[in-house]
Amino acid sequence: MIHTQGSASEIGATPSSIEGESLQEKFLRARSLVESSTSLEQAVALLEAIQHEVHALGLFSSNETIEDISTKSIPFLTIEHFLALAMVGLPVRPGRAIERKKLIVKSLQLWSTFLGKLEQLEFLSKEQLKEYHDLMEDIASDDFMSRPLPPPNRDAKIARFKAKQATKKEMEHLQALRERRQRCGIAEEDEMDGYDDEGLQRTAALKDLSLQTADSLEQWAQSKQELPMIEMMVKREEENQHIHRHHGKDAPPSEERPPPLSGKPLQVTRITKDAGGQIQVKREEIRSKVFRPGWNQPTMSLEELGEREYKAAIEREARQKEAEANQANEPRRYEDLARDGMEDNTDLVDASAKLDRDWDDWKDENPRGSGNKMGSRGDKNF
Repeated sequence: MIHTQGSASEIGATPSSIEGESLQEKFLRARSLVESSTSLEQAVALLEAIQHEVHALGLFSSNETIEDISTKSIPFLTIEHFLALAMVGLPVRPGRAIERKKLIVKSLQLWSTFLGKLEQLEFLSKEQLKEYHDLMEDIASDDFMSRPLPPPNRDAKIARFKAKQATKKEMEHLQALRERRQRCGIAEEDEMDGYDDEGLQRTAALKDLSLQTADSLEQWAQSKQELPMIEMMVKREEENQHIHRHHGKDAPPSEERPPPLSGKPLQVTRITKDAGGQIQVKREEIRSKVFRPGWNQPTMSLEELGEREYKAAIEREARQKEAEANQANEPRRYEDLARDGMEDNTDLVDASAKLDRDWDDWKDENPRGSGNKMGSRGDKNF
């Protein structure tokens, strides 16, 4: 088990509350802060407060399965997952790799708690259960801080991505069904499209829980991959601090530092003879670049490179999420909308009508076979 310290009090954050806000509304607001990567300090404080409140209410028991959990309580199973995401995303000041290490270790502990809870509820699949146990065994090893995980299997990574995309489409379809029920004024106990209101909400909640489970396993592995580099940065900072203390306080009085360079170039005097045998004295300056090595020198430290790579990875992930969100709202043909379960989106349906008309016009202007120029060649008598 990992033991670490790190809470909202340590980062100077205090949970802000809205008067009359329910526990469910607080959680939705905290989740929105995490998913948008805004005010992560506030999200951490709010999620920790929600975590204590859920524990005090006793919403979950160790002898329950997922069927015993009420529909409204299912989202609260993901508190540790979103708290871990918020801590991983917290910014850290340069030169404070030890703070980054604490946040990552705390996040690993939260993800293990989240997945352990789902194992007790018998919610994990066989593949997820095996991956969870492998990660736990890796953390239990003595060298888990310095030993990186093996690279993920490419086929497994592709299969996980496809499964997540399929789950997202199913959730969009369920949301469209729920909006249709509200527009049609269907009573909660009446069935429509095979669901009553309770069954629709529970199916959507379980789909979301499945999506967050897959995301937690993926985030856990990514954070574990970062630990060896962070450990190296921590050691580098400790060495720099030790050197600074040694030279600043413990250096002997007799130790003299080398004099600073004057900045003047080195001068060389050349004595030669001309064609007539006369001696010539020529003074030349040797530029400092003559003594530079013939290979490119590093322009940054390993710590700076690690911080740059980490920030670049965070920016790429944010751009990818934004691109996926924008792609979901782009106009496309109606048959594609129906396939994705978004045929109830009036704006997209109107846009798809124009695309369908443009496509029909293009087919009328370009009938099948009109681009085949080989038909006019050859002997027409055969």
